[in-house]
Amino acid sequence: MTKPSLIGMNVVIVVSDPWEFGTVHGTGPFLATIMEARVEEDSPGNEAILLRLKTRLVHQGITCEYFIASPRHEGASLLSLIEGEEVYCGLTRIPADRATSPNPFDLSWWRGGIGLIGSLRRKD
Repeated sequence: MTKPSLIGMNVVIVVSDPWEFGTVHGTGPFLATIMEARVEEDSPGNEAILLRLKTRLVHQGITCEYFIASPRHEGASLLSLIEGEEVYCGLTRIPADRATSPNPFDLSWWRGGIGLIGSLRRKD
């Protein structure tokens, strides 16, 4: 069951890795909005959200506007954002055409590119 309460939520991203990203853009906080959510109560290991940065960044010549974020730690849930908790995530940059596709969460095409490690927290 998708939790619509995540959709539209504003979050802040703090990036911890790779250091090259932080050297160029800083570690954040970067403001983003949750555009879509795949959060299934019976399948917590398969959670993901589609994030859109409020301000696009260009890193290594690539525009970064959309990311798919998934929890990094076993047992962590994106639903914790609702309670104001911090969630550590892996973030995979996806192009705009993938973000607006019928299934932006399908990363089977991804063979490398901009991937980040960081944390998310609800922006109050």
